[in-house]
Amino acid sequence: MLKTLILSAAAAGVAAGLFTAVVQQATTTPIIIEAERYESGAAGHDHAAAADAVGVTVSTHGAAEVEAWAPADGIERTLYTSLATTVLGVGFALALLGAMMLAGVKIDARMGLAFGVAGFICVGLAPGMGLPPEIPGSGAAALEVRQIWWFFAAGATALGIAGLLLTSSLGLQIAGVILIAAPHIVGAPHPHEYVSTAPAELAGHFAATSLAVTAIFWAVLGFASGGFYERLSRSG
Repeated sequence: MLKTLILSAAAAGVAAGLFTAVVQQATTTPIIIEAERYESGAAGHDHAAAADAVGVTVSTHGAAEVEAWAPADGIERTLYTSLATTVLGVGFALALLGAMMLAGVKIDARMGLAFGVAGFICVGLAPGMGLPPEIPGSGAAALEVRQIWWFFAAGATALGIAGLLLTSSLGLQIAGVILIAAPHIVGAPHPHEYVSTAPAELAGHFAATSLAVTAIFWAVLGFASGGFYERLSRSG
């Protein structure tokens, strides 16, 4: 069983990771690159030059003197993104299959898809309602505080969904609703003032696109996890 679990998670993670990496290259990556132009000041200088022509003064902020390492645009960036997405896929596939085993349900492609949708709600949608995906240059609260709230939102949502769907107890179902709502009642941490180097339209486009890509990732991951596990179980 352990061998089947690991092989299924690895196959599903690779499938979902590579597929999502291709989708990212056509959707979120171009937005990130554009936002980085604003963050570094390149786009800002372009707009400043155009604005000066019509008598408008535009102030721009340069990039920080010391920048963290990042892969170069092109093949290097694509490879690192694909690798990171695939590694995450394998880890999340293990979590999905483990959750299905603990729930005592029949593991197949359909059940995997259902758990994948639940995974998207827990890891993508619920935290994203308070802390939407951000482009480079966005203003944000301290990283540690945001991480704590993110784990709170993801964990509370997971427990809440389990209470709603995997039990018949009215008390646990009510507790599940309270758990799902709790992070949003507490509220996500935000900066005292919103400062961004990129246009709001770009940030909104990225947040919506990123959530859509995340939904695709979890749907493919769940479906593949259940499907591979069912096939390997029969052949083993």
